[in-house]
Amino acid sequence: MSKYVNAFFSPADREAIVAAVTGAEARTSAEIVPMVVEASDDYPKAELACAVVVGLCAGLVLCLAFGTRNLWLFLLFGGVFALAGFEAAKRCPDVKRLFVSKARRLAETKQAAQAAFFTHGLTETKQRNAVLVYISVFERLVFIQPDKGLVGRLDAAALDAATAALTRGIAAGRQKEALIACLDTLAGLLAPHFPPDEADSDEIKNLILI
Repeated sequence: MSKYVNAFFSPADREAIVAAVTGAEARTSAEIVPMVVEASDDYPKAELACAVVVGLCAGLVLCLAFGTRNLWLFLLFGGVFALAGFEAAKRCPDVKRLFVSKARRLAETKQAAQAAFFTHGLTETKQRNAVLVYISVFERLVFIQPDKGLVGRLDAAALDAATAALTRGIAAGRQKEALIACLDTLAGLLAPHFPPDEADSDEIKNLILI
């Protein structure tokens, strides 16, 4: 588990979420699996972009401040601050995020969520009725991915609303409460189609942290 995911939910938060999943799945035979990952991609070009922008800007500003047009000084200033910018982007997610477009973050997170759905066996439930609640910490994005057994049974608008509410909760620093509320909402949507079954077993982990 990465340090960012570890900081995202405290041990007490994780216990509360696992209990919430258990409670939600008691209301339906469907599987609901929250998953939290550090990032959906490494975005290596973001670090280079930060280095270039910081280096060029710092070199230009310092040369103007010192009243010089010396190319070697510009390269020296630019090189030093480019290294600083590269390290800042590498070590600080808030800095790195500035150099990743929203469209790229959306695309990478959606793709990673779909891949995780298969990688972690959510397609292996008997009724193909699992739902993945995928949270990517770096991107601050959420995707709710239902299996094919739920196609046409879950209202798309309701899923979009649940996704938006969870995203807002994370942005406000209320990730535990927002995720628990999301789990409750999903249980309410799933229960009419997949009511509780005494013979049903818990087929997938109740919380996946990577």
